[in-house]
Amino acid sequence: MDKVFFYGADVCPFAYRVRLALSEKKINHEYVPVDLENKPDWFMEISPEGDVPILKYGDEIVWESNIINEFLEDAFPDIPLLPLNPVERSHARILIEYGNKKFQPCFCDLVFEPLESKHEAIRVKLHESFKYLDQELGKRPQGPYWLGENISLVDLTLYPFMEQAPVLAHYRDFELPGPDSLPHLHAWIATMKNRPSVQENTRDIEFYIEAYEYFVA
Repeated sequence: MDKVFFYGADVCPFAYRVRLALSEKKINHEYVPVDLENKPDWFMEISPEGDVPILKYGDEIVWESNIINEFLEDAFPDIPLLPLNPVERSHARILIEYGNKKFQPCFCDLVFEPLESKHEAIRVKLHESFKYLDQELGKRPQGPYWLGENISLVDLTLYPFMEQAPVLAHYRDFELPGPDSLPHLHAWIATMKNRPSVQENTRDIEFYIEAYEYFVA
């Protein structure tokens, strides 16, 4: 079997998605950290867009976090992270699409938007997105995860931003609403924090606050 090399950065929520998938699927791999503030020349030669995460499988390169995770799902199917039923699988992808197209852009816009005058409008949109996620999670099948009893790529797509949400409180005056407002979301976050894959890869908030300073300054 070809060896798997994973190029990422601990601060990157997109790389975190892949770290979780590699851990959940118990894929033997070599992790190569990349300094995002000073990307080495060799990395720029293998990354089509100069971004992490990157997965190298044999001589092939795969990039973009959700595409990497779908690739891992196809290449290493023994521990599935998507339903086998095609309808359920499509519903999972709809949730992932929401995370990528609606929720995550609000999160990142609040981090990277330099004009403070625009922050309040983004905070409102992000609050609405958290509320939507909580409502949708409340409609899901019984079980601790988005798709019920089993963890999936939906969970891995969304969780990294939950772990890093306190950064928004520190730098952008955005507090994640509490369990009274988002009961389903907070219960799910608590469940995710207890996953071995998360405990193996988690970083404390002080790490994120220090690491994000470069991006928000």
